[in-house]
Amino acid sequence: MKNSYRLAVSTLALSAAILSGCAGATRLPMRAKGPAGEALQTKQLDLAFLDAPGTQRDEVVSRLSSVDTSYSNPRLFWGRWSESKWGYWWFIAGNNYAAGDAKRIWHIHNLLVSFDENGNVRKKEVFNEDKSLWIELHSRLADAPPLDLSQPIQIEVLGPGKLQAMTLGKDSIQFDLPKGKAMHFQVSPQAILRISHGSLRTPANPEVTCHTLHLAEKSPVGKGILFCASPAYVAVTFQYLQQYGSPQLQWD
Repeated sequence: MKNSYRLAVSTLALSAAILSGCAGATRLPMRAKGPAGEALQTKQLDLAFLDAPGTQRDEVVSRLSSVDTSYSNPRLFWGRWSESKWGYWWFIAGNNYAAGDAKRIWHIHNLLVSFDENGNVRKKEVFNEDKSLWIELHSRLADAPPLDLSQPIQIEVLGPGKLQAMTLGKDSIQFDLPKGKAMHFQVSPQAILRISHGSLRTPANPEVTCHTLHLAEKSPVGKGILFCASPAYVAVTFQYLQQYGSPQLQWD
């Protein structure tokens, strides 16, 4: 047994010695993508006009349509895009084996523009990472008009996780699971204790973000329900929880 162990260790050490590789980063021509993944031109990201006195919401929506997340709110515009100025590469070879790859490095940017009751730009801010974005978005949704829940709002769920769909109603949220026969369960928004943001399984992406609803009691999928959705649906969900959730709901 000891000899087998020594042989395995020796083999691994020899392999590590034989294999050699290298990696690096390189500056690239800038590229940008909108919230749906479409390519953007630099002029589409010119935000200087937002500082002009009296800039109206209609102008903001028109000139920044390429980065518009499509969240409908007369008091708030949410733009989201990604930029890449650098790339990385790696190469490894040895023992009749070779492999390598090269990819761009992308960074997400968000723009929140608030408007007063007359539709004039009141405040604008660019966020270069999502953590501070969620805090500010939660704060600015306090001015959002009430959601119309005369009909439940269905949230299209994307990416990883156990959910197929999520439906927001006045008294409860319905969760649909895709496995086997469609399984449904409901949770009161008042039973959600905390909402956290991000998922290790989903890389930075302007098209989708992931969040976890932490429950007071265990559900069929546990006490944490992961949902991933487009920015517009995420904002609607946040707005719903702000209006119908517990006053003690914690926003991480």
